[in-house]
Amino acid sequence: MTMTERMVWASLVVFPLVGIVYFTVILTQAADRPVEDVSWVVPMLWAWGALIVFIIVGTIASAIATGIRAEVAGETPEFEEGDVRDREIERIGNARAYTMASVGGFAATVLLMIDVDRFWVANTLFLAGLLAGVLAAGSRAHAYRTGL
Repeated sequence: MTMTERMVWASLVVFPLVGIVYFTVILTQAADRPVEDVSWVVPMLWAWGALIVFIIVGTIASAIATGIRAEVAGETPEFEEGDVRDREIERIGNARAYTMASVGGFAATVLLMIDVDRFWVANTLFLAGLLAGVLAAGSRAHAYRTGL
């Protein structure tokens, strides 16, 4: 398994989990006050930071686990570098993510045009980013497991 594929699997786990935690925090606040009063900036910054850190940590942990498993089995751990297939899978995932991000950007633009509170605009963009990440990782994982 290449490092690129490890990052895909880490992303597929981390994106949904961070999204669930973020929206749980925000919706809990929104349950007892108007959305204009919901503190969403700091939780969103923490969520973006968590995405970055946990994907990196997940990728490293996967590589360490692979090394340990190989050593225990008496094999030499192999860490493949990406090849043409990895780049093609990356391109496919990016294309799908760009499409989702574009839809989210369009939705946010429409919300701005009708002058809604920035809470809705920011969370629309955040959700579009999460969905784009999940779509990209899911597309890549599927390609790794079934082939292009």
